[in-house]
Amino acid sequence: MYELSRVRLYSIGPAGARYADTVLDLRGVGEPVPDPAPTQAEFFEEEPSGPPRRPAPAGVLFLENGGGKSVLLKLIFSVMLPGHRNTLGGASSGVLRKFLLADDCGHVALEWQHVQTGECVVVGKVSEWRGRQVSSDPRKFAEAWYSFRPGPGLSLDNLPVAESTAVRPPVEGTSGAQGRRRTMKGFRDALTEAGKAYPHLEVHWEEIHDRWIEHLGDLGLDPELFRYQREMNADEGEAAGLFAVKKDSDFTDLLLRAVTDTRDTDGLADLVSGFGNKLGRRAELIAERDFTAGSVDLLGRIVEAAEARSRARDIHAGAERRTRTLARRLSARAVRERVRAADLAQRVTAAAYAVTHSEGARERSALIAAELAYRHASLALAAAEKSAAAQKRELADARTLHSAWQAAEAVLRHRAAADRVARVSAAIQEAERDAAPALAARAKAAVDLVRALHAAAESAEALANEGEERSAALQDVSESAYRDSTTAATEAQRARSEAGHLRQRLAEVEQETAEAVRAGWLDDTAPDADPARAALAASDAEKTAVAAWDAAREAARKAT
Repeated sequence: MYELSRVRLYSIGPAGARYADTVLDLRGVGEPVPDPAPTQAEFFEEEPSGPPRRPAPAGVLFLENGGGKSVLLKLIFSVMLPGHRNTLGGASSGVLRKFLLADDCGHVALEWQHVQTGECVVVGKVSEWRGRQVSSDPRKFAEAWYSFRPGPGLSLDNLPVAESTAVRPPVEGTSGAQGRRRTMKGFRDALTEAGKAYPHLEVHWEEIHDRWIEHLGDLGLDPELFRYQREMNADEGEAAGLFAVKKDSDFTDLLLRAVTDTRDTDGLADLVSGFGNKLGRRAELIAERDFTAGSVDLLGRIVEAAEARSRARDIHAGAERRTRTLARRLSARAVRERVRAADLAQRVTAAAYAVTHSEGARERSALIAAELAYRHASLALAAAEKSAAAQKRELADARTLHSAWQAAEAVLRHRAAADRVARVSAAIQEAERDAAPALAARAKAAVDLVRALHAAAESAEALANEGEERSAALQDVSESAYRDSTTAATEAQRARSEAGHLRQRLAEVEQETAEAVRAGWLDDTAPDADPARAALAASDAEKTAVAAWDAAREAARKAT
């Protein structure tokens, strides 16, 4: 079972009773929690002075009429009873939409504390107008519900309702929300990111009424209790007015409304059917009871596990105390480290000053060294130029000597070739002198051959003439000698062909003889020279001269 511990209202309410950022704190004034559960506090939070206590069992809110008492109840009921007529005094359900301005993103957050373990859970509602415009259309009024378990990273104090949210307000009663207000989407994104970074928060977001009611039941917050409270405060009177009935049927109706949902009449039928089934299964239920009684011994293990859980909680509390002690030590160590850091900063400043002076001295030394290096390089350059000039002269002399040596070899080869040419020319002239008689005999034989050919050609011409005359005479004499005349004609034709061939050959021989005479190979001054014999002799002399020429050429080759 949970009790209301704190209520936070942000940017919501009518114009006359508006909550900018209000927190109603009911913590730490009730009875001590009997079985406190270990809690994970903030890292640098102070140690608790005593055991956790329950919230105030009762409270009185003194406000004049129109101060916002009914508005507060309506907003609380809107978180715990979504989808109902969460208003008082019989007003319409649309009155909640009048609590939100066009630029508002209203928040109602309730922190509940468990009466046994002291564990807390925060449930809240966020609403805004779509498009930042107030409208009479209820579909443009956006609502959503969320829940989480407060711890390191997120709590009721640092809800991300604005862009900048302090972890704890510096002054009691001062809002920790600073900066521009977040929209519903921005609030949901910030809540989702916190849930991803801190899984122990168990962040849940819901936009459907029925699912939100089921989730409240899973958390241990029964929305039906708030429905009774809403009915008891319908006219802002006493709770006894709820049970003021005039007849038995009214009380029966009240009882039926208390145990069933008036929106779903099938639930009552299911309930009655369930009781009937249980009565029909009475024997089975008795057996089940016996079985349950026999299982008590086994449940002892659960008791032992609970004791082990208590020991684990004690160990966790000791570890948390040690952690807080370590945090205080770390804080003291941080102070000492800051002092050392300041000292080191002063040393760094002095070292930087020394480095600056060293840099100036190094620059002056660098300039002096550069001047010395320049002068040394100038002297070395002059010496190198003199050495280069001397080496150039030596290189010119060496190139001249090298060219002379190369030219000497070419001159020697030229002189050897000239000597060989002179020897070959002398050998050729000597061979020509030896072959001169053979060449003269050849020319004489050629003249004799030409004369013999002329004589043969003349005799052949005479024979041809005689054959023609004889053929003509025989052709005129008798027709019977036709075959003989044909044969004679054929022979005459052959003779004429031979004569033509001989005349052609004679012309060629005469031409060759004339050329031989012109060349000086034949001598035509002798009156009894025979060209045929001279030609044969010339042919033999030619063969002898060719053999002598070959021998001379071989001798010249050997000499070369």
